[in-house]
Amino acid sequence: MAATASAALLTGFDTEAPAAARGPRLSAETWRPVEIPLHSAVDYADPYRDVNLTATFTGPGGRRLTMPGFWDGGDTWRIRFSPPSPGRWTYTTSTDSPDSGLDRHRGTIDAKAYRGDLPIYRHGFLKTSANNRYMTYADGTPFFWLGDNQQSSLVSQTRYSESNDPRFTSQFKGIVDTRDKQGFNVIWNETFANHDGTANEGGPAWTDSTFQTLNPTFWDDVDRRIEYIADKGIVDALAMGVGSSLTEATKDQLPEYKRLARYMVARYAAYPMVWLTAQEFDNPANCAQCWEQVAEVFAETDPYRQPASLHNYPIYAGGGVQPRDRSWYGLVTLQEGHNRVDGVADYWLKQYRQTPTRPVVEAEANYEGIDVYWDNHAIVQNWQTRESAWKARVGGAAGNNYGAAGVWWTCWTAQDANENCQNYGSTPWDEGLALPGAAQMGHLRSFFTALPWWRLAPAPTAVTWAGTAPTDTQLAFASTTPDRSTTVVYYPHRLDGGEPYTGTLTGLTPGTYTLKWFDPRTGRYTPAGSAGITDARGTAHLPPGPTAADDWALLVTRSAR
Repeated sequence: MAATASAALLTGFDTEAPAAARGPRLSAETWRPVEIPLHSAVDYADPYRDVNLTATFTGPGGRRLTMPGFWDGGDTWRIRFSPPSPGRWTYTTSTDSPDSGLDRHRGTIDAKAYRGDLPIYRHGFLKTSANNRYMTYADGTPFFWLGDNQQSSLVSQTRYSESNDPRFTSQFKGIVDTRDKQGFNVIWNETFANHDGTANEGGPAWTDSTFQTLNPTFWDDVDRRIEYIADKGIVDALAMGVGSSLTEATKDQLPEYKRLARYMVARYAAYPMVWLTAQEFDNPANCAQCWEQVAEVFAETDPYRQPASLHNYPIYAGGGVQPRDRSWYGLVTLQEGHNRVDGVADYWLKQYRQTPTRPVVEAEANYEGIDVYWDNHAIVQNWQTRESAWKARVGGAAGNNYGAAGVWWTCWTAQDANENCQNYGSTPWDEGLALPGAAQMGHLRSFFTALPWWRLAPAPTAVTWAGTAPTDTQLAFASTTPDRSTTVVYYPHRLDGGEPYTGTLTGLTPGTYTLKWFDPRTGRYTPAGSAGITDARGTAHLPPGPTAADDWALLVTRSAR
């Protein structure tokens, strides 16, 4: 484990405990990882497979959490744990085979409340809300999900120790630092450790063929990258890799995938995580049921029960499998796809209305600037990226991810020979970082977090539109709080070249309402008038958008009485 502020300090031995229970005494902050190194006394032929190590932690009020340990090369094993509450925590290790170096070790962790400013450590790791509509921190504080897709950020395609942009000494750190400043609080990345030959600066994931001999130094390099993300207060949405690596033809490998899931939990559950498990797991050629079993291992092995999910293959292409009725399934991670223009009611609202209820995140929609080579090489336009994000939000999504050419899959230069860089466009990573959509996602976040966004819900009958309004994918849509004190109306731009369209908003309670336009491109507000509601229908006229060629958001709020 890299020596960072997240590592706890070894402060001595617990002399207050009986001799049989004496062990190291550590100190830590809540929700920050402490590491316990152990050294096996047995020379295992295959330490990755031959023994399972766990530690049971007991804290204030008798709370108990069991964390798996992991082999880290040679005779070294490690256990990582983040205390979820202040106070004294004790631990005892156990193994499934005799080993005096690993079994029945005890120790104490003195945890103090986190003193920093990062919300994920002030409020605790993520969970689903009580109504299963959005994500919250551990203490129940709503979490506004804004993610960035960086699928190659844990492997050598993204370089940790060098950069070809003089602003940054590290390509990896430059990308993470930039997205942090732009307001992103989730990063989607993938280990791709289930792909033979994949490597990073620690070497290949497996030293021979896939799932034969695990290479701990590969994971050591992943460690420092995930630690860097975590030290920014960013949640890691972690996937093994692409779903096509586990098909019906290869499902005999399922036990190895499950073993790897347990290993990843042991290494990373002490950091803020969402277990994304696999990308496009339900491609019709894949073994979707196999991936469900892998996701269940992530969910049930993690003692913090951080949310687990499976990323969908595009619904229009035959995907859309969602194990909503499984108790371990934490959230839906959709893929609208690329060069797609969908309407709220026929896409996101349908997802919102499905049962059992689960939070919905639009995880992959219109990566800005990519070459959609299978669709006549269309280039995804900035407006498509932005509109997908806004439509998802007013349609009930609990979050959305952004993706940019040259960053979703990191491209060193325009001549990068990697297949993804050549197929999806050759935008260099530092140019991709500066595409306008990232700043516009920050505007979206600023707009919604100024509101009680967790109380907003899709309101398909709240607005009646004038006869000249579009009736297709560009139909405007509203989201409102239950008491109608706050309403957000999103006007997509007109694809048909028509005039700005108008409508009426109904169901408002008596009072005075202020109307403001919000420009999703610039983040600026402009006045749009006011409305006094006195009639029983609570009807207010909605003004036409400032321009028909652009998208707009209208904010309608009731003045305090």
